[in-house]
Amino acid sequence: MTEFALVVPVLLVLIMGVLDGALLLFSVGTARYAATEGSRVASQAGSAATTDSQVLQIIRNNVNTTHLFDVTEVDIYKLNQDGNGNLTPDLTHYNRYALDGTPMISPEPWPATMRNVGNGTSDFIGVTIKYTYTWKAGFFAPLGPVKTTADTYVRLEPQSY
Repeated sequence: MTEFALVVPVLLVLIMGVLDGALLLFSVGTARYAATEGSRVASQAGSAATTDSQVLQIIRNNVNTTHLFDVTEVDIYKLNQDGNGNLTPDLTHYNRYALDGTPMISPEPWPATMRNVGNGTSDFIGVTIKYTYTWKAGFFAPLGPVKTTADTYVRLEPQSY
């Protein structure tokens, strides 16, 4: 019976750690999926005036189903390609939104109608979801919440040929 009393607390800590780790990994996967779907929608919508609101709606639809993490910001931005093919964010064309769609910068630095969707010259677009995961089990609470991001980028689909 003494062995049982010594082993049970260790097993409970392991089980809670595995469950909390699984919830964290599920949250990471959900955020990545939402960012990927958002960039896919942005690529298809191109320079339509409602592109950013469509992206935010698809992200909301994906992340609000779990309630496991809190989205602090959604960024939609232009990426510049250098001669080697590397993509870097263009900080002058960087739209920041709250999850509910409220712009954090007004006026928006990169309106959807100003995006290049020409054949062979279309812009690259990035979508970043910044979110915070709070540990569900009390064992990891001293570590504090995990703040991380999910990033995706894609080229806008040409709207003219």
